[in-house]
Amino acid sequence: MQLLANALIAGSLAALIAGGLALVYGVLGVFNMALGQLALTGGYIAWWLHQVAHLSLFVSVIGGLISGALMTWLTFEVFVRPFYKHHRFLPLVTTIAWSMILDGLILLVFEERPRSILSGGKSMIPIGSALISKEQCIMIILTIASLLLFAWVFHCTPFGRKLRAVVQHESAARSLGINSAVLHRVIFIVSGVFAAAGGIFIGIDQNLSPTLAFSLTIKAYAAIIAGGKGNIWGAIICAYAIALLEQLLVGIHWFGAFYVPAGYQQTVALLFIIGILLLKPSGLFRSVSRTA
Repeated sequence: MQLLANALIAGSLAALIAGGLALVYGVLGVFNMALGQLALTGGYIAWWLHQVAHLSLFVSVIGGLISGALMTWLTFEVFVRPFYKHHRFLPLVTTIAWSMILDGLILLVFEERPRSILSGGKSMIPIGSALISKEQCIMIILTIASLLLFAWVFHCTPFGRKLRAVVQHESAARSLGINSAVLHRVIFIVSGVFAAAGGIFIGIDQNLSPTLAFSLTIKAYAAIIAGGKGNIWGAIICAYAIALLEQLLVGIHWFGAFYVPAGYQQTVALLFIIGILLLKPSGLFRSVSRTA
């Protein structure tokens, strides 16, 4: 039961980041390799506002989300927009460079020490045989609520219909008066807000560390590839599946003889990518495109 609770917590974090990233790939067809660093930026800003500036947790979280949106907007304007029109793989190079710059800046400004947004112990709630903190319950509920809200916007609003039109056929959407350039910018920023929310999730649940950026990015891309590139809901489902596999890997007494060291937990996402590419390269939930 505890393994399932831990998987739900880790999966909610991964789903936030992978969902936003899958949306960007589905609309723009580009990968943002600075995603993990953008997530940490939101988390560290929230930590600074709460622990150093002594603002309330609510204000600090909002500040972290706004900082994530602003940094993502900067990423799009400087490292993505000038390049993706020429070739969709160019932003792969430019965002890798930006991620390395952000790694250095985060290390310089916030140092390598672990940072936690909440100080002190957490109150635990027993659910069956599992223990989960009140903060974790709130974050899981907020994550699911955010995903449901996004689903409503995506499927039931005029903005969502415009977005789906751009995804299906950008040229035809532009001929109908839809400003695809504005939608590209908005979607990219929304992905940054999701990433910042993930960073704040980490800062509240665990500790922030500059070394987390790479693993966050890899898990998000593993979920996207497994779910079918551009399939938002497939990426979210696979994010929860990867989190469950990670918990099972290190939480089970294998063959009654040994436990897998926790350091190997990060390899699950990589093995998951390789396995899916071998068995079904198009992804588990790849949508079939209409040809006529």
